[in-house]
Amino acid sequence: MSFTRQLLFAFLLASKTVHASDLVMAISNGSGMPMTDIRGDELEGGILKEFGDALGSLLHLEPRYMILPRTRVEGALLRGHADLLCDLRPEWLDNQGFLWSDAIISNRMMVAMRRETPVPASLDGIAGLRVGTIRGYRYPEIEHLQPPILRDNAANDSQNLEKLLLGRFDFIFTNRIYFDYQRMVHPERARLASHHLKITDFDTYCAVHPQGKLGIRDLNQAIATLKARGTIRSILARYRPHDSS
Repeated sequence: MSFTRQLLFAFLLASKTVHASDLVMAISNGSGMPMTDIRGDELEGGILKEFGDALGSLLHLEPRYMILPRTRVEGALLRGHADLLCDLRPEWLDNQGFLWSDAIISNRMMVAMRRETPVPASLDGIAGLRVGTIRGYRYPEIEHLQPPILRDNAANDSQNLEKLLLGRFDFIFTNRIYFDYQRMVHPERARLASHHLKITDFDTYCAVHPQGKLGIRDLNQAIATLKARGTIRSILARYRPHDSS
């Protein structure tokens, strides 16, 4: 074998070894804090990065984050370009052939409001009212309300929150992790209520490909260890105000 061919073979072998030691998580670029702090094409911080870093350390793999549009993250896992997707639920994806981990994050869909707005006694208390919602999202738990709520759609949670603070409406549908984080960091956080009306609690999971590098059993064992050590609980606590329970 010529020296040039030997050098090429060594390079390819080294490249394969480095790739095999990576743990690649596909991340939607439509996500934001506190889940992801995306700057350019890099994931600089947030809950998913802290979780991915802890998971990679436990599995002795180097975490790497692939930032993609939301419509492409599923394909990255399907084609083997990524090893896992996280903070999702099976019904949120088109492909039903992925394997799903044990729960990693518990969250709550809720009705949030400004501090001066009293919390409704039940979901019936918002029937017929204008409520801040996210365009394209379904809220099946409130579809039975009569009269129906008047949806005021926004592109994302941040736009929704700004309209709440401007007084466009008194209530928004959001998730607790996002809203609690805003109550800690938003310039007008003093105007955001710590009280809320629960819609439903839900868990999110990680997905892997059945023929992927990362086996579901190894992933679940790692998640169980991170839970037992209190790692996931500590990560989430860093993004919540002190009055959040």
